[in-house]
Amino acid sequence: MINLWDIVSVFTDVTTILLTLVLLLVIGYVISMRERSGIPPGPPFWPIVGNMLDMRGKFAGKRHKYYAELQAKYGDIFRIYFGDQLLIVLNDFESIEEAFVKQKDIFSTRPLKQLWVVKQVSKIGHGVIWASGQEWKDARRMAIRSLRDLGVGKSTLEERIKDETNIVLDYLSRSEGKPVKVHEIMMKATTSIISTVVFGKRYDYSDPEFVQIIKILEDAFTDMALFTPVHRFPMLRFIPFIASKMLAARNAVLTVEQFVANRIEKRKKVFDKTDIKDFIDVYLDMCANSESSTISDGNTRRAIMDLFFAGSDTTSTTLDWAMLYMVLHPEVQKKCQEEIDSVVGDGRMIDWSDRSKLSYNEATLLEVQRLGNAVPMSLPHTTDKDTIVKGYLIPEGTLVYANLYACHHDSRYWKEPLKFKPERFLDDSGKVSKPPATLIPFSIGPRICAGESLARMELFLFFTNILQRFSVSTSGSEKPSTEGVCGVSMATPEYTIQATPR
Repeated sequence: MINLWDIVSVFTDVTTILLTLVLLLVIGYVISMRERSGIPPGPPFWPIVGNMLDMRGKFAGKRHKYYAELQAKYGDIFRIYFGDQLLIVLNDFESIEEAFVKQKDIFSTRPLKQLWVVKQVSKIGHGVIWASGQEWKDARRMAIRSLRDLGVGKSTLEERIKDETNIVLDYLSRSEGKPVKVHEIMMKATTSIISTVVFGKRYDYSDPEFVQIIKILEDAFTDMALFTPVHRFPMLRFIPFIASKMLAARNAVLTVEQFVANRIEKRKKVFDKTDIKDFIDVYLDMCANSESSTISDGNTRRAIMDLFFAGSDTTSTTLDWAMLYMVLHPEVQKKCQEEIDSVVGDGRMIDWSDRSKLSYNEATLLEVQRLGNAVPMSLPHTTDKDTIVKGYLIPEGTLVYANLYACHHDSRYWKEPLKFKPERFLDDSGKVSKPPATLIPFSIGPRICAGESLARMELFLFFTNILQRFSVSTSGSEKPSTEGVCGVSMATPEYTIQATPR
């Protein structure tokens, strides 16, 4: 027989528990609202989760739009909370310069402690992207030396890019007017070029190991890569559907890391310090000369992964935007082609040395970088100590992002910022004028992209040689949108082109 008092007792216990939880939430909310005086303003936030939920719903894949609303309401510097972690966004050039250039010693650290997933994947080494201090300087030096040493000798970096360009041109020829997804082919091409920098050889696009690398790179550039709640709440990784995704990603990364480790071990057996061919040789040479105590196999494996991350998706995405804007602005495409025909003709490929004579093409690429914003936000920085930017307190340990998208769309710097106008980068004589300091597609300060020179060469050679051989148009009945999808990179909306031989 059921005892009525037992039921009442159970109900009372449940009620007590619920009231206690509510009270704890209220206390937590009150405590969380007590912010340090002097930090930038920002929107209301929830206890524990902060503003994490704000970037769902209508702002899913549109973090740049969410930040634009906050900038309009709270100003050029605002704060949100990533869980319980303070996150500050710099939205104008002056604040970005003040932080990343004028206070570079304070803002050049990467936030490993604040991002749990990054901390886990960096256990073997911090590479180029996530290292700080001397470790970062050494890794960056290895990367820059690799690119420099490939600029001389039997097979220069330009020749390797042109070889890959020919493969893309052949692919477009064989498409015979069928719809082509630009990002797919350019992702393979740019990743293959990075492979030559790192391993001294390219891989066939159908090679299983190469295909796996491509898949990992594409997954890494989703919005969740840097904004997954698991960064702040590691216990979420035990939820079944999250656990399965993380396990699959972990296994894929480990497979590639083992592949890289095997390549390093094989090279050690045949290393010749008089014949430096790639990044691995640079690493082995620096080890042989005992140039730094921070250099290790693990850190080099991570640095190699970073080179793939930094040098593949962003460049291919910029080229994707370039072709999209050529489809949408056939008059600009025609001017680019007329300049190519006049300066180079069709008897040879376009060289890097032609760049100074192809001013309109160069201006077009600058405008693509400004308006397309393949990298809408900088990677996260953190502060080594309390500091001030434009009068606001930036506490020690804060996550700090530069909103490059906002800077490139700011009407204070750019006349008619939403219009695609290559002419804005040309002077009265038709030559490329020095781009304004406010054009910062590779970020700014000491942590500016180490692969900037490689990216600029790739963009120019792929873009001009494609337009020399083909005219591109949309394969659909409607004009593609320019509403990008914001992750780590700003992807174009889904679209295809038709490449018609000229």
